[in-house]
Amino acid sequence: MYNLTIIKEQGRAYIESREVAAAMGKRHSDLLRDIRGYIEVMDKPGVSKIAHSYFFLESAYLSAQNKWIPCYLLSKMGCEMVANKLTGEKGILFTAAYVAKFNTMETAERAALEAELEALAAMPAPRLGEFNACARIIVRALRDMGATAQQVICFLKGVYEPLGITVAEEDAFERIPQVYTAKQIAQRLGIFSLNGHPHYQAVACILNENIFIGDDHKIVETGDYGSHIGVYVRYDEYAVQSVMDWLHEHEYPDEVYGFERTYHVIYGAPLSSRGFV
Repeated sequence: MYNLTIIKEQGRAYIESREVAAAMGKRHSDLLRDIRGYIEVMDKPGVSKIAHSYFFLESAYLSAQNKWIPCYLLSKMGCEMVANKLTGEKGILFTAAYVAKFNTMETAERAALEAELEALAAMPAPRLGEFNACARIIVRALRDMGATAQQVICFLKGVYEPLGITVAEEDAFERIPQVYTAKQIAQRLGIFSLNGHPHYQAVACILNENIFIGDDHKIVETGDYGSHIGVYVRYDEYAVQSVMDWLHEHEYPDEVYGFERTYHVIYGAPLSSRGFV
């Protein structure tokens, strides 16, 4: 039985007309004439329009003389159309060849798709917190680039409405909880180093080496630091409140102890009323 070759074009599977002609025991020029006749009938005015590309697709091949010669690509339906005129042994063998080839391909593609769907189904569904973390980063970037409120709302709708969560115009920004760097928390709570700078190291030490704040209350982002890219952490409102509670419980200590370092701190008026810088 003739071994046919499947060609993928424009998302469909085809067999080249030279192979079809050889498998049918027919001159290629005669097959091209027949195909052009079929196309002419399908393209006739007043006839129910049938896209002939579902059956035949115009193509060309490079000859031994380095010239482009016209040919056609035949889909499974195109093969059925030309095979319909065949009788006897040649018709049987050609029909068996193209049916086997297309069916084998379709079976393999179906198995690959099913395996892919099974793999996707086995993957854990993204948690809402993961969507929130990504949205926070992108919303902050949009704000930094000067995006309007409406542009940010459109982005949020694209993220949350497929999840069945409605984004209302008046609370679009509130859907993304505010998060703060350790420096911003130090400024807000009035925690400073001996030289008067916001003591972000002490705040980070309290959060990660004394309170052991959970990952669900912080996000890690990338940022440009001169000529290289680094990472920094932002914390949510719960983390801010946890630092406040820890300071109160420990009576605002002059020293904050970490695993490897001790940080000397002084306290000043909270700067939250002036906003973060």
